[in-house]
Amino acid sequence: MVGLMVRAFGLNRSPFRRHPAAWLTLPATAALLTACGRSAQLPDCVTGTPAPTATQTQRWEAASPRSSLELAIDGSSSMLGLTGSASAQSAWKALLKGVSLSAAANGLSVKPVRIGSGKSTPITSTSLATNPCFFSGCGAFRPVTSSLGSLWEQPGLSQGAPPLRVAITDLEVNDGDISKLVKAIKPHVTEGAVIGILAVRLPFEGNVFNSQGTVIHKGEAERPTYLLATGPQAQLHSFLRDIKTKSALAGVPTSSMQLTLLDEQANAPTLLAKNVTSNPADQIREVPLRLGDQTYSPYSNASYQFARLESGVESLSLSTGTNPATDLQPDLGLVNIGGIALPAIDTGIKGIRTTGFQLRGTDLTVAIDIPKSKIGGALRANVPRGQLPEAWWVAWNRSDPTAKQAPNQTDGLLLLFTSLSKLMVESGTTPAASLCLAFSR
Repeated sequence: MVGLMVRAFGLNRSPFRRHPAAWLTLPATAALLTACGRSAQLPDCVTGTPAPTATQTQRWEAASPRSSLELAIDGSSSMLGLTGSASAQSAWKALLKGVSLSAAANGLSVKPVRIGSGKSTPITSTSLATNPCFFSGCGAFRPVTSSLGSLWEQPGLSQGAPPLRVAITDLEVNDGDISKLVKAIKPHVTEGAVIGILAVRLPFEGNVFNSQGTVIHKGEAERPTYLLATGPQAQLHSFLRDIKTKSALAGVPTSSMQLTLLDEQANAPTLLAKNVTSNPADQIREVPLRLGDQTYSPYSNASYQFARLESGVESLSLSTGTNPATDLQPDLGLVNIGGIALPAIDTGIKGIRTTGFQLRGTDLTVAIDIPKSKIGGALRANVPRGQLPEAWWVAWNRSDPTAKQAPNQTDGLLLLFTSLSKLMVESGTTPAASLCLAFSR
């Protein structure tokens, strides 16, 4: 099998990339194209309607800003460790202070509630959440289980006027069932709301639970706490950015925070493949290729990568730079492989499969296996919109409860965030990533 790695970022690409092993001068290229006939055009690498659509943009811009903030704090016991030590409580208070100050600065009246066990209970102040009883269920607070959908199921949603709502939670959804939360948020999106996430790793002292209620760690941790927000686009963007700034000024380290605005993330420009190398090195040539009865040149097909494999080459990598990612994550089904139809050549993809991926910032690497029986063709590695995670989602997702970092991660995070991201996508739009390759042996 031939292992292929595909790495991508951005839309722009220089068509005059030179390979250290073999590259053609422009006269040599011209001579080759003259000998083989005029260079043909490959099918478009990127297909679909540009994102976001005009309908989406119009709906987002029509949503008017709100005068109040509906703020819910998860009262489940999995968050108790935020009050478990002096340092933990200090950081937790700083985050709450950042939220309160941002609301005041934006002229928002705050309607705080405690959510849990399917209910939303009004509280007089967010400062009540610094009391351990708020999470353990003592004194004035009864024990509750996580039920995040309660906030978005509350009345107040009207046509074209989504409310501004924020839930502060660890997102350890009961039994990993995210469907209720996604279902509750969807009507808000339909009425013009966008979704944003401000994530913060805070000092924590106590029991760390998974979403099934099992304790997986006891003691100190850096637990992710999330501000999951919906509301009018411009207002929500400004508000979450302001919370991040004011929380940092109140004492929350900036390095511990991540901000994702899903309407922007899910509709970002399509990522394209950038260049091609081989393993072992210098075993391919990026030159015009004869595929079927046509000759195709990289210089007139800038959105494709070209690779002529030398004898004995066993793997390739399509990458953005000189150091392709090698520490790959399991594929997870994020990438779809499809053959690209060309005249007079078999473009079937039987035996071609993805074997892994990696995200570094906005760079994407996808590993693909191609059987040696495939002598040439063109393929597209496609990631649909809403299905491409941000790098920090992968890093904060708890995939192995026994791993050293498991206490500092969240169950089902990748599934939840990609599900919410898909709510921000219109059908028929261009993909998040479209990595195209033309190759021959």
